[in-house]
This record gives sequence, C-alpha cells and structure tokens, in this order.
Amino acid sequence: MALASGRIGRLRARLAGRQAAAARASGGRVCFDAQERAVYSRAVLRAYRETAGQPAILRRVRALECFAADAQIAMGPDDLLAGSQAFCSFDFAPEVRDEIVRLGYAKNPGHIVHDYAALLEYGVDGLVSRIRARRETAHDAEARTALDAFERAMVALTQYIERHAESAAMLAASLDGEAAAEWTARAADLRLISRHSPATFGQALQLVWFAQLFLHAENPSAAISFGRLDQYLWPFLSRDLEQRRLTRDTAYELIAAFCLRCGEGDESQNLTVGGVDAQGRDATNTLSMLVLSVARDLRVLQPSLSVRLHPGSPPALVEMACELAATGTGQPGFINDEAVIPGLMALGIPLERARDFAIVGCYEATTQGDCYPNTVAGTTPVLSKALVEYMRTATAECATDFRQFLDGYVSQVAGDYRAAVATDYQRAWDHWRDHAPSPFGSVLMGGCLERALPLESVGARFNLFGVNILGLGTTVDSLHAIREMVFERRELPLSQLTAALDGDLADAALRRQLLAIPGRYGTDSPATNLLVAELSERFAALVLDSRLAHGVRPYPGFFRFTADIWDHPYATPDGRRVADNLSYGCGPATTCGGSPTSILASARHVAHQLCACGNPLAISLPARDVRGPEGRARLKALVLGYFSGGGFHVHFNLLSAATLREAQTAPEQHDDLTIRISGLSARYVGLPAPLQNALIERAEAGV
Repeated sequence: MALASGRIGRLRARLAGRQAAAARASGGRVCFDAQERAVYSRAVLRAYRETAGQPAILRRVRALECFAADAQIAMGPDDLLAGSQAFCSFDFAPEVRDEIVRLGYAKNPGHIVHDYAALLEYGVDGLVSRIRARRETAHDAEARTALDAFERAMVALTQYIERHAESAAMLAASLDGEAAAEWTARAADLRLISRHSPATFGQALQLVWFAQLFLHAENPSAAISFGRLDQYLWPFLSRDLEQRRLTRDTAYELIAAFCLRCGEGDESQNLTVGGVDAQGRDATNTLSMLVLSVARDLRVLQPSLSVRLHPGSPPALVEMACELAATGTGQPGFINDEAVIPGLMALGIPLERARDFAIVGCYEATTQGDCYPNTVAGTTPVLSKALVEYMRTATAECATDFRQFLDGYVSQVAGDYRAAVATDYQRAWDHWRDHAPSPFGSVLMGGCLERALPLESVGARFNLFGVNILGLGTTVDSLHAIREMVFERRELPLSQLTAALDGDLADAALRRQLLAIPGRYGTDSPATNLLVAELSERFAALVLDSRLAHGVRPYPGFFRFTADIWDHPYATPDGRRVADNLSYGCGPATTCGGSPTSILASARHVAHQLCACGNPLAISLPARDVRGPEGRARLKALVLGYFSGGGFHVHFNLLSAATLREAQTAPEQHDDLTIRISGLSARYVGLPAPLQNALIERAEAGV
C-alpha cells in the first residue's frame, strides 16, 4: 500500500513534524507537546491540592478525574484514532513539578501489560457492574475504599471518551459530504465504547488506545505495553473481515494510524505478535502479519515490536519478521518461546499461563494481563563492579586456585544481593504500595478486583520483581583473565592486577597482554562458554530462590538499560579501562573479536530458561549482508539457529560505523536515521553523544 500520499501519508508527516519539534524543544527522545503536558500537570496538581490527607488511592483517582475533565482534546479530518498521548513526557511541567512532589505524588515504574481483553469483553459499564458486585461482599473499609476508587476510575474513563465523542460530533458539523458522514459515525462509535463493549475492529482498537492513554495519565511511566494485541483484537478483525464490514486495506490503514499514534509519548510500548496459545498451538493470524507489514512499510519506532517464534511458527511469519529486520530500523526483537516459557514456569506460573506471555518494554517477559512484573526495579548486582571489589578482599587474596577464587566471588555477590532484597528491593515495593496505588490499572489486571486490592498491594494473580544483572560478558572475560594470568600461568599476583586496575591499567604492556588472552567470550571458546554457563546459572538460581514479602518473586535478566554505557567508573581485568563500556545484555564485550556465528554460539550457553526478565543479544551486520532473498535467508538462519540452541532474544542493527560517524558530523543530513539502542529504536541524531559513540563501537565489533 502506498504510504507517501493520502491520509496515512499526511498522518505520518504530522507525526514527523511533531517529533522534530519535540526534539528541538527538549533535546530528548520522547515526543510530547508542551501545552498538553502543562494541562495534564495542572490537572494532577489540582487533584493533589484538593485531596491532602486522603488515602493515596483516592488522591490517585482524583488525578484521573481531573485529567478526564481537563485534558486537551483535538482531532482533525485525517484522524483515524481519537486521543493524544503527547501529554506524557515521563515528567511534569517545570512550574508544577516540585509542588506535586511536595504534596506526595508518586507513580509506579510502568513496565507492565494490562488486561485489555477484559475491557473489550465487558466494556466500561460491564466492569463497573463487576466492581459493584464485588463491593457487596467487601467486609473491610480498606477494600471498600479501593473498590470505590476502581469505580470512580472507570466513570472518569467514560467522561474522557464522551468528551472525544462531543469533539467528533463538532468536527462532523464543520464538514460536508462523506467526511461529515464519517465523523458522525465516529462520534456514535465513541459514544458506544464510552460505556459498552465494542462490536467492530475499529471500535475495539479505539478502546484499547483510550485505555493506553488513561494508563499513562495514571502512571506517566515507560513501557506500558500492549502485549499480545494480535490475540485479543483478532476476534474483532476476523469477524469484520468475514462479514465484510471492512477490507484488509481498511484494517491496514487503522493499524497504520494506531502505530503513528504510538509515536507520541511513551517511547517503549512493546507489542508482541506470534507465539503459541494456551494449548501450545501456533497463534499467528492475519493481524500478526498486518502489524509487521505496517511496521515494515512505515518504518515506525513505536510500538516496539517483538516477534515470538517457536518450532511451529509459520514460515510466512518468520519471513515477514526478517523482511522488517532487513529495513534497518532495528525492529523487531525476536523472542524464543522455548526459552521464555520455562523461565516463567520457574517462577511457579502454570504452563497455560506461561504460554500466554507478552514482552514488556524491551525484552522482559510477563503473563498477559494478570502479572505485576516490575521488570526494571532491581538494579543489583553489577557483576563486574562486585568482582573488582572482591579482588580487594582477604578472601580473594588467600585463594589458592581459581575454583576457590570463583566460589568466594559468587558467595560475596550472593551476600550483597540478599541484603539488597531485604532493604532496597523491599523499600521500593513498599513505596509504590503506599504512595502509588493504581485504581484504573488495577481494574485492568487479573486478580485485583477479586482481591479488592490495587496491583501495587499484591493484588495481581502473579507478582514479580525484575532483577537486572549487569556486566555478564565483561565479568566472564575478567574471570577468564584472572584464571589465566593469576592461577594458571602465574604471571602476576592478584594484588598486582588489582593495583593495575586502581591505576586504570596505565601500564600499556599489561593491558595489551590482558586483551590478547585467547578464548574470550563470544569466540565460541569452550573455556568461556563453560564459565558463562556456570555463572549465569548460579546467579539466576540465586535470584529465583529469593523472596520479597507476601511471596513476591524476584526474577532475573542479564541486562540493565544503557547502564553498560553510563555506570562503570572502574577498570576490569579483561583489559577494559574506566572510559570503556561494559558488555551489553547477555552478549560479549566489544573487544571479543568474534563473528556473528561465534557470538551466537557462545551466548546460547547462558541460562536462558531461568531468565524470564530478559536476556538481550544484539548483532550488528553490514546492510549488504541482508539484502534480497539471500540476505533474509541469512537472517533467518542466524535467528533460528540461535533459538534452536536455547537463545532468548536477538535483534539486529544494520548501520555501519562509518554511517553513524557521518550522522554525528552532519546530523541535518541524517535526521531520519533510526537505530536500536536496546529494546527500542530511536532517531540516532537525537541521542546523547556517549550513547552514539557506544553504538558506533558496537557496529564496529558486530555486537
């Protein structure tokens, strides 16, 4: 379908203009409108001024009511979806920010998938009826307060949608002919879904979008993700296509308009397609393919797409996903069902629910609509930092062989981790429970209504706490260097190596010696393959064996978003100096010297089936290597080969280091250059210089 002209072309041009204006105004990646944000900020401020002293959940629902009443509403004849997310910048207008915080405002960290299917099934009024029925059996004041807030949140959503219906009717009155008829019908659709279950695909997609806006109004946070949209919207599209209420081209346009809307606000709204259903059968459908084709044609940055693959995935899905990857936008992320599902089951999640997983934000897995996952909540341990600190201890100095040294290191990490669980992790959970209960999000979360508890109070059916483990590849290489230099070759004592690190490896000869040790992680060396397998399994088991209060389950992933670039003020035994980046995700350091196939071969040894919170792996390839059918076949072979060996996730960047350097020196000539920076894609020229430089380094190294 041609996208350069016509309605979608105009919507695309409008978004590009808004993104450019937002980048000029704020210098950041998030596309927001300053006026919309100011109106939103004042609504939240008004609510918190009015509710001082009230329970937190009532303050939070009052903020939603004020947003519903005050939010800016604007739509034009080209719009196919009503409602703007451009109020969401993850922050508040500067003139009200400090007062909101002083008044006690808090938000949860996002990174969640809500139960959109329940909203579509019951409609707003149906959910209100369920809330009222549950209140009849509520026997304590706290439960009744929560349920009152739940109902008020749904009533506020109705008001918010009805205001859009009024605006649509006013627009219809200003138009003539077919345009007037279209917007009159649109106003009727909006009035219907303000209270009732949708009947058509267009109505259902619009209601999902309104829910997304309200979720961001409640928690202006990152990675509030759509989950398996191809599953919960497919019945509506299937019925409409069968009954010829719309054509495939019309559905394509609606999805295109939806993707363009997602370009405003939250920069990491993941949408998952493909995978298996609860019975283990392939769940790919026409909507799965339409979403991928729109992303291929539009080259959108949002939503961030994840494609679930399994041995029975249709060849057409794999081919379309590889076509999208070959566009060079960094989309999609490939996800392996056979790694993720066991990882969720390791948390006590039943098989049928584990099969119904979606990806949050970047690459973190959660069950669809009944799990509060907190996927980026835990930021300890940092393996490389812990190793450098351990090297200074008497225990490390006294180790007589590498096994003793390694066991002592793991023991120290374990002690630090358990202390963090009992203090920092529990405090974080308790803070969100006490100050940021989500009345609307709790209605759209399986378990909360039944328990009459907000999702932050362990209301969801499953309650997890993501533990982001940083520096795996760097640590493996560092331990490999210690084993070689200190314990096997005995070329220098540990104390001398530690002193060299304190001096940022100023001895160039020693640094060259460390960097030249063969068998680095990423070269498919048996020595480092075995080491990464042991380390990842021991650290993942450590996390899985721990608990927060009320049975909340920590779950591991070997990543921490961009911290490999920002947070490493120490040298490491692998030859890495302070200014050099740590390894990314579960992949190797940029100094590994491996090829794409050797990197994938090494990374498959990581304990992926224990790490449902995400084990990302990035591969950089020359764009020429993925051109045409042969190039796509090469991509397909890399993905399926890695997944057959147990890999969790992989995505591809195709931009050369030379192109990225050109974009640094002449950004005006590369304004539309997009690149995957983690689990999301972004405009390269809008990124901070350290992040740009890190991506150049990765492109040169193939990781």
